[in-house]
Amino acid sequence: MAETRTKIRLFEQDVDVVEVSITERKETPSQYELEDGSTIRFSAVATVVYRVEGQWDADGSPIYLVKTGQSVTVVNAPEKVRRPDSKLEGSG
Repeated sequence: MAETRTKIRLFEQDVDVVEVSITERKETPSQYELEDGSTIRFSAVATVVYRVEGQWDADGSPIYLVKTGQSVTVVNAPEKVRRPDSKLEGSG
């Protein structure tokens, strides 16, 4: 995809950015054990990545802005918190 140049509003200023296409996604979700006995996995999912034009960090690397969504997966949940009429997969 060709670079898409645009402006976004950041800290009360219009900033020149280039939308950078995501070509590969390698996700490592964080897993959480909850007090109610459930286990969930959570990960942030990048939806759009912008490179800020003419700006670099202290090491000279480009600065990126990332718009994200989130993904939550229930790995398991005990019966006490499941919907009363739900059936576990593979059971009867």
